[in-house]
Amino acid sequence: MTAFATRSAFARFTNKSVVSVGCKDLPCLKSHTAGPFDYYVIPEILHWEDRATEWSGLPDKIEVKIVVYDGGTGKEVASTLISGKSKWATFGGDHPQDLLPEPLNSYVESLY
Repeated sequence: MTAFATRSAFARFTNKSVVSVGCKDLPCLKSHTAGPFDYYVIPEILHWEDRATEWSGLPDKIEVKIVVYDGGTGKEVASTLISGKSKWATFGGDHPQDLLPEPLNSYVESLY
């Protein structure tokens, strides 16, 4: 879900985007995609709490590290931590993955 949310955020600015689920580093990503690409993006989930907020009062939380690599050199060109926390009254609608699109879209827009 994190990979697809990341892909969606970048898709507005790119002509071609590919998701390779299961890769945690650049060599893996390069070997599992039909590149070359100008940039490679690797999201890494650092923290994920899916709580029953509506009855416990504890919010859902997520923290994701996003690293962007230059496709030609393999050097890191950008990196950030994106985090989110649900509201207290979610009525069962929020989950950690629902907290990603807004901050992720803002970050990707800042890159372009």
